[in-house]
Amino acid sequence: MAAAAVGAMLFMVFIFVGIGLLIAILYLLNLQNTLKAAAPENRKMPPANVWLLLIPIFSTYYMFVVAKRISETIKAEYASKGQVPDNPKPTYNVGMAMAIVSAISMLISLITFKDSYYNTRAIFSASSSGNMEEMMAVQNASAGGGALSMLGSVISLALLILWIVYWVQTAGYKNKMKSLPSNNADSQIFNQF
Repeated sequence: MAAAAVGAMLFMVFIFVGIGLLIAILYLLNLQNTLKAAAPENRKMPPANVWLLLIPIFSTYYMFVVAKRISETIKAEYASKGQVPDNPKPTYNVGMAMAIVSAISMLISLITFKDSYYNTRAIFSASSSGNMEEMMAVQNASAGGGALSMLGSVISLALLILWIVYWVQTAGYKNKMKSLPSNNADSQIFNQF
């Protein structure tokens, strides 16, 4: 019976990871297609480079680069068509805010992970030696980390909201760039490879 429960839990983990990966792929395809909607000479980064955001930890830095370059690409595309975007730095503010909040979230995650890892080891060590007083002291000392975890949760929620807003903004500009007057026919929006 226990094996079935473990199997069911693993299945659920795989489902959630699969859904998360699918959402990440759709998001990155949106960013890639936003860059592809611009004429090649207006692109400030190769569209395929957005996939570097899948690299853990590096993506925290690279999101700053992507947010800046997508904004510059949109601005250059509008300028080349003689148009003015509705924002002087399209998608830049939300993209940078998302990158900053992502970096803060990563930092808090690393701190809380480190603390919980060492606290778990200390509790296990104290419990295996039978020292209940030490175990209780470690548990009480780790209770202060709850505030940091709560802050991390709030920041993660803010990150989720910014991520959705950024996705919507980039998709909107992608669609606007496709319909700009005198749009270049060799803009490779549908060329996936």
